[in-house]
Amino acid sequence: MKQSAETLAWAEKIGASIRARRKSLGLSLEELSRLSGSTIPTLSHIERGTRDLKLSTLVSLSLALRTELPALFQPDTLSPENLPDTLPDTGPDTSPETGQGGYNLEDD
Repeated sequence: MKQSAETLAWAEKIGASIRARRKSLGLSLEELSRLSGSTIPTLSHIERGTRDLKLSTLVSLSLALRTELPALFQPDTLSPENLPDTLPDTGPDTSPETGQGGYNLEDD
């Protein structure tokens, strides 16, 4: 199915937001893949705006990137000078990647 120009424009904006946030956190695509559960090729397509996204993928990415979901729709809020150091504590991360709270990528 062919995407509309408006859909493609949003996909590019969201992809640019995801890439900006990932880079501001110093994460590689491989690290974001492990944190979010998305494959590296999928993340690459998302960042380039060539992949249609499911809501569940967006939620997983926002959690992995430690940002609020609406921020992914507002690219200007993700520039380095506008990024918060941390988000409010929402409880421990019990994702299968770490099994504990936090972002320790060395646990693997």
